[in-house]
Amino acid sequence: MSVQATNAPAPQSNSTQEKRLIRVAIITVSDRAYQGIYKDESGPIVAATFPTEQYDVSVTRIVPDEIFAISNEIVRCVEMERVDIVVTTGGTGCSMRDVTPEATRNVIQREVVGISEVIRLANREKNPNMILSRGVSGIRNQTLVFNLPGNPENARMALESVLGALPHCIKTMRQQRPMRRTGGQHSVGGQRSASDGKPRTSSKPRMRP
Repeated sequence: MSVQATNAPAPQSNSTQEKRLIRVAIITVSDRAYQGIYKDESGPIVAATFPTEQYDVSVTRIVPDEIFAISNEIVRCVEMERVDIVVTTGGTGCSMRDVTPEATRNVIQREVVGISEVIRLANREKNPNMILSRGVSGIRNQTLVFNLPGNPENARMALESVLGALPHCIKTMRQQRPMRRTGGQHSVGGQRSASDGKPRTSSKPRMRP
């Protein structure tokens, strides 16, 4: 009796997982755009700058120039929307209402300073004011977060200056594994603390005077 072969689907490889589109959230920070006084222009231009064959701009939001609103939206995009990249545009200048860097720094866990350094130098010959951008960049969980200027053209140039490095950053974070925990012990700097949470002390006796 012959056995008919079945065409079972092959399991997805790690390389296939890595080739999926990079999901992006764009947050426009502007009091006037949030209030509907004028139409948001920076957000759509930033969205159009991401190549569609590699990126999926799946979330767009407008928030006012307020630290809590900005921080809260970044966290929501990271933890609820589960995007790979959160980009903000606006609020990175030197005015009292420009608080996007402070709001971003409140919620990132590690900085990626090179992104912001390149953004500040992007096309500085034509626009010397780019160096005044106070934007920051960093990582929260497995999501890259960075600030772009609010001017639409400056935001486009700034994003284009760092686009080449983004896929490698996302690939690296996707390959990260969570820190292994064994019982009540945590690995810190290659050494484990005692199960009661207290650091181990040396057994070497103290010298008496």
